[in-house]
Amino acid sequence: MAPTRQPAATKAEPRPIWMAALLATACHVLGRSGARKLEWECVSGRATYTNAGDDVEVVLPFGLPLRAGQTAVVTWRPGDTEYTVGLAESDYLAA
Repeated sequence: MAPTRQPAATKAEPRPIWMAALLATACHVLGRSGARKLEWECVSGRATYTNAGDDVEVVLPFGLPLRAGQTAVVTWRPGDTEYTVGLAESDYLAA
């Protein structure tokens, strides 16, 4: 019997400290149906959340309104003292 090849184990990219702090914060989205916990997606040193619903949601505690399909992006630039929060660039182009 020939040996089977196993895929190489990939190492998860460590999250920056600021992202760990963001994930530990009680972020919520507020919509027509009330508030619910926000689940950030962490990709390439950025935290993102896309409003997959049909109604406007507000990202708390940032107070950022998101229309259906819009994506909030949170980053932390070296030397800054706070998060940078905004919309994904593609959302500006679609507006």
